[in-house]
Amino acid sequence: MKYLFIDGNNLAIRSSFANSELKNSEGLPTGVHYGVFQSLVNFKQQYPEHKIVIFWDGKSARRMEESTLAVKKGLVKSAYKQNRPKEDLPQPLQDFYDQSLNLKKGIEQAGIPQMRMGNYETDDLIAAYCKKLKAENEIICVTNDKDYYQLLDDNVVMSKWSGGDETVITKESFVADNGIQPPQHVDCGALSGDTGDNIFGIPSWGEKTALKAIQQLGNWQSVLKKYKSELDPLRAKYPDLKDNPEAFKKLESIQTNSGKPKYPEITIGMPYTGVALAVEEKKIKAIKKTVLLALMHEERVALAYSLKKMDDDIKDLPEIIDMKANTKNLIEYFDYFDIESLKPDVEIFE
Repeated sequence: MKYLFIDGNNLAIRSSFANSELKNSEGLPTGVHYGVFQSLVNFKQQYPEHKIVIFWDGKSARRMEESTLAVKKGLVKSAYKQNRPKEDLPQPLQDFYDQSLNLKKGIEQAGIPQMRMGNYETDDLIAAYCKKLKAENEIICVTNDKDYYQLLDDNVVMSKWSGGDETVITKESFVADNGIQPPQHVDCGALSGDTGDNIFGIPSWGEKTALKAIQQLGNWQSVLKKYKSELDPLRAKYPDLKDNPEAFKKLESIQTNSGKPKYPEITIGMPYTGVALAVEEKKIKAIKKTVLLALMHEERVALAYSLKKMDDDIKDLPEIIDMKANTKNLIEYFDYFDIESLKPDVEIFE
C-alpha cells in the first residue's frame, strides 16, 4: 500500500494565509476551503495510487505537563506553545479556526479519512502510523514542518510545497545535505530550541551551531559530556569556583558592548556559574561562552529534546477506514464556499 499522510493543520493554515482575501457571498472567509481542496485535487492527480489520509492536531498532554512543571521549577519562562496568545492571532489563522469544522465536513464528503486523537498532535499521530506501517508500505508525509525530518526512513519521505513547487526530501538527501541521520534532527533541536513552538534551547545557539556539534559528537548528551570533561578538572583544581548566589549576581550584571546580558536567561542555582565568573575575572583561561551556556542549561536541553521528539508509541491507534465520496454533497459544499472552479474535478474523489 502507498499512503499520502497530510499534516492537516500545516496545509490548512498555509492555505488560509495564501488565499486570505477570498470570501463567499455571505462574507465568510473561503480561502482555507479553496486552498485545501485545490491541493487535494493536485495530490489526487500527482499520486493516484496513494491512499490519502489527513491528520489533525489534538493537544499534547505530555508536552504541556512537562513544560508547565519546568516553568514552576524556573527552568523556562513559559510553557510549550504559550507564545501564541489567542487574542493576537493573525486574521487568516483565526479564519482557519473558525472554518475548521466546515472544512472537515467538506473533506468527509470527499471520502478522505481524517484522524485525530485528543492528547496527541498531528506529528505524533503521523509518527505512530509511520512506525506501524513503514515496514510493508510506502509513505509520503506532506508538510512544511522540519520536525518531520526525524521520520525519514527507507519507506518514508517528506513532501514540502512552496509557491506551487514540490520538494521531496528522502533519508538519503537529508543525510547528504546535513551530515547526520534523521533521528539526530531532534538532538539539533534540543540544542538550538524552536521559537515557533516556544521550546527553549541554549541561548545564543542557532541551528548551524547545533548541527555542527551533532555532526561531530552524535547526540546532545555526548556534546555536554565532552564539555564537562574539559571543565570538570578545572572545578576540581580550583575548589573556589563555586556556583553560589554571589557568583550568579556578578555574572548576571555583566553586559555585552550592546548593553545586553552576556549570559542571558541564567538563574540562581545553575551549574558552572562559578566557572563562568572565573573566566570573566580572568582567574582561569578563556572558555567559549557557547560551551559555558550549554553546561548551564543542561536541564533545559533535556526538556527541549523531550518536547521535540515525536510520540510514536501511541497505543490503540484507530484503524484507517476506507470511505466513499458523496459528490452531490461535495458540489453543494463547493457552491456554498464559492470554489466552483473545482467542481469539474469532483469526480477525482470518487
